[in-house]
Amino acid sequence: MSGITSSSCTPCALTVPSKSFTYRFFLSCCLFVLLLFSLTFQHSNVGVFILGLMNVLFCADVFVRCAWRDLLAGRFTFALFAAVAVCSGFLYSALNVFSTRPLYGPAPDLFVYVSFLLTLSLWAERRLTREKEQTRVYIKKLDDFLPKSGRLCVGRQFKKVFAGELKPGELIFVKPGERLPCDGIVKKGKTSIDEQLVTGNMLPTSKRVDSPVYAGTLNKSAEIYVEVTLPLAQSALMNVIDAVKTGELRRGNFASALDGFAAGLFPFAVLFSAGAYAYVLYTSGAYAAGFEAWLHYAGVLLFCLALSCPPALVFAGVFPAFFAKSGARAKKIKIQNIYALDELVRADTIFFDKTGTLTYGELRVCGVFPARESLRKKLLETVATAEQMVDGPFADAVNGFAKQHKVKTKSLLCFDVLPGLGVQASTRTDKILAGRIQWIKEQGVEVPEEVSKVEAAVICVVKNGEFLGYLTLADELRRGARELVDFLKSKGKDIILVSGDNESSVSSFSKQAGIEKMNFNVLPKTKAEIITNLRGLGKRVVMVGDGFNDIIALLRADAGIVFASGRNVYNNWVDVIIKRKDLYPLKDLFTINTRLRRVASFNAVAAFLLSGALAAWLFWRMPDASGWHWTTGGSLAVVLLLLLNSVRLLKIK
Repeated sequence: MSGITSSSCTPCALTVPSKSFTYRFFLSCCLFVLLLFSLTFQHSNVGVFILGLMNVLFCADVFVRCAWRDLLAGRFTFALFAAVAVCSGFLYSALNVFSTRPLYGPAPDLFVYVSFLLTLSLWAERRLTREKEQTRVYIKKLDDFLPKSGRLCVGRQFKKVFAGELKPGELIFVKPGERLPCDGIVKKGKTSIDEQLVTGNMLPTSKRVDSPVYAGTLNKSAEIYVEVTLPLAQSALMNVIDAVKTGELRRGNFASALDGFAAGLFPFAVLFSAGAYAYVLYTSGAYAAGFEAWLHYAGVLLFCLALSCPPALVFAGVFPAFFAKSGARAKKIKIQNIYALDELVRADTIFFDKTGTLTYGELRVCGVFPARESLRKKLLETVATAEQMVDGPFADAVNGFAKQHKVKTKSLLCFDVLPGLGVQASTRTDKILAGRIQWIKEQGVEVPEEVSKVEAAVICVVKNGEFLGYLTLADELRRGARELVDFLKSKGKDIILVSGDNESSVSSFSKQAGIEKMNFNVLPKTKAEIITNLRGLGKRVVMVGDGFNDIIALLRADAGIVFASGRNVYNNWVDVIIKRKDLYPLKDLFTINTRLRRVASFNAVAAFLLSGALAAWLFWRMPDASGWHWTTGGSLAVVLLLLLNSVRLLKIK
């Protein structure tokens, strides 16, 4: 069969294209229905045999081929387990149809049971291979992040060219509101640039002569001339996009729960079946009666092997995973790859991005400092009036604070936003300035010296030439950050804060959260290299982030977890999405994984033992014949029990 490639570690079935299981599954469904119809209306045994033979030849062949390759590689997999069970059941049934002396066993045939098991097994492997295929994701519409053109300086004129045509050493001109078409160095002018796309820093970064700039970032304030250092194809932004387009989404070492169950249960199934066969031969005295007697009692071996891989085993992991995901959704956690939970629990190192992950990623007013206490109300009303119609992180913080504290504002006659500097506004009676310290000083207003020493972002407020005071703005740690760090340390995890932000900001939040290790001023490519190097040393690594600049690191880690926001256009590329403002859901993931493993393991053992009990009961009823409905109905009853056990995962405490 085409499409099968085996490796030393990956179960062969997971290397088969999902479409190979898909059409076999639908064919098996049709044959299963025809079998039910034939047996219900007591059609010819030969006709039933032909339907069963078609099912095995055209649908079970994929399991037989994969089982053979897995066996040669020394692996016990679900494909091997299912192939042995299906072939044993079919052989048992076929010999009973054509043999003059039926095999020793409690049922005349297992055609329906084998078809039922085969149909479910094909469905399960189809589902798993589709998950495996989805780990290779080619992202669409990433070109939306790329700048389309740039202004090339040719003498004293500007020539508009495609961004991809710009070469190192050329000089380009960038206006306010435009995205830079390449990586470069500022040669003339000073401005502020929004670098959030690349560095994750939510505040505009001041740029002056000899400052580095990056493709895709937004020029906010003034005109600048930039010398190209790297073409668009080699820029930091393109490194991110190329990694996403061509890289494999690593969701840990993909492993099927079914293969895990099979590895543990298959040896016991074979030993149990062989032991039952040997016991019957010994107690009946047939071991000395020759080949015909051995063949007659071989029905015990074939019957036990057929029932040793119960249909319920297919659902032993499927049901818990489904209900665990549903229970997690109730806590606003979307688990897209259930195997990522194991990677999180087994991880040696957990990387946290700062802005938007460890912190809220939003500026908030954290302090109000009037020039005199009597001016507090006037200060708040003035700054709220000036910022009421402005967009941007500073204005959003001020407007949110004003709304929360019910600050009254006046109507504006006009206002003018100076990107990176501040806003000047006018009412009927007042002229207002609100913005950076240096800009306020340039307007001829005297600002107290201590304001310049404040480390947080500052908005100075001036009304009719009078300095009213200032507001400080800063991001804040998410609720539960310190508790989460302590929890992870108690689990033996090495925690590292990695960010594209500056040293003082990263260091401050690192100390607040209790994280000793940190990396700052880190570009997306470097984040990914750090993770790749650790994984190369045999470490298991989990990345927790939120921004586009984290995507390569998220892809390179064993598991990727993001905190969702309106900026997360790439949410479907990661393993777990958290849609909450606090960090407690990361602790919940450990709880979910523990309960999931317990329920799934219980289901697998219960399916195996109850199937054995069903086989024992059917043998105990002998010599009374048991029809096909006993084996199929008993298997369905076990499936129902596993379903009820798995429902408990809907409630995660």
